[in-house]
Amino acid sequence: MLSGAVALPLIGIARNVLGTAERSRWPPQGDAIAPSGAQRAVAEFADAQRGPRDVGLDYARTTASTIEPWAEGPEFYPRIMADVTAATSSIHILMFGWKPGAVGSPLATLLHQKLADGVEVRILVDSFGSRPYGLSQEMFTALAAAGAQIVVNDLLPPDRRGAYPRARPDWSMQNFGRSDHRKLYVIDGVVMWTGGAGIEDHFGNGEFHDVMVRLTGDVVRQAQAVFLTSFGSHSIPLPRELDLYFVEPEGSGATPVALTQVVPGGFVTATEAARELVDTAAERLDIMNPYLTDSDIIGRIIRAAKRDVTVRIVVSEKSNNFLATAALRSHYADLIGVGVEIWEVPGTVVHAKLIVSDDRVMFGTLNLDAWALYRNFELAVVADGPDVVAQFQARIFEPDIARSERGVAPTGSVARAVSALAGRLAYFL
Repeated sequence: MLSGAVALPLIGIARNVLGTAERSRWPPQGDAIAPSGAQRAVAEFADAQRGPRDVGLDYARTTASTIEPWAEGPEFYPRIMADVTAATSSIHILMFGWKPGAVGSPLATLLHQKLADGVEVRILVDSFGSRPYGLSQEMFTALAAAGAQIVVNDLLPPDRRGAYPRARPDWSMQNFGRSDHRKLYVIDGVVMWTGGAGIEDHFGNGEFHDVMVRLTGDVVRQAQAVFLTSFGSHSIPLPRELDLYFVEPEGSGATPVALTQVVPGGFVTATEAARELVDTAAERLDIMNPYLTDSDIIGRIIRAAKRDVTVRIVVSEKSNNFLATAALRSHYADLIGVGVEIWEVPGTVVHAKLIVSDDRVMFGTLNLDAWALYRNFELAVVADGPDVVAQFQARIFEPDIARSERGVAPTGSVARAVSALAGRLAYFL
């Protein structure tokens, strides 16, 4: 048996990694950060020298001028590259997965050119998703040598703090087990991109089916605050003069939006917003997600169908995560039994994270599993309006459903047993 001296630290580590704490912070209250206050919020954050788990700031509801969803890497990567090419002042990238290859290397090459042109480049990458001390080391060290400021979120110890590649080890393990799963580009303070795709070949060659969304308008100043607070939380000084990064848009926009996050330790506005979308659906609820395993969310979907909401779920026929797929299939009978349509897309891994609830849509990095809903760093935008929703329906949901087959509950004793076991393990998946 383990001695108490060994068991107690292990219990503490397990609780830190597997905990699902939450503090209710949704909807945004009157003191939430508006776009006009985003610059001041960053300055105060920097002065306080806060850490990664302090980036859970409340952002007020605001507006976007344009919202453009693009499905598949051949559609969104060239547009992202065009925005980066057009940058004149700053390029900020927060990325879970960025590796050298047909997609990642050309972007790195372009950033070398922008640095030579005098454009500031800041990058925050996740150690697990991007391998900056392994597979991607040459790419990132070359960028750092060219003048890019880079910090790394470390999933495993040591938790390095400061500028890559000379960051100093921090053995406090505050972020142990916590991936930074967010994907965010903020360019010149006027354009942002977010969605589910990393900067990796499988998003560009058809292996993974994903969506990235381009936004302009007032919300970009809040996205800039998300990036800069997150970047600065890794013990790297932020510029004292921030005016360059917070550009008041020519038009604030007319589409209502809300910027939400999950930050380990209980800040779960994205989770709360996702629940609200499911719970308030009156006519339609369309969900696309690669890892729909959380029993609470599935229960809410079932209750929506029982309210006579038309519910459609779009997933992969064959996922990259066998256990997550099996866990969802353990609920197929209950879902189908109340009228939920389950559509399985063949030939690709559905990796997009979308919820359409009547005339509202959520998009970003939020998977519907325990890791994303409670434990990792996540980012999602909620947008209101029939015109915005119509784009997501026309470009993504309708084409995907048209090429899909209806999902059916597992048959056979082995398949049912595997699904049932995976369903019981959902808290760990």
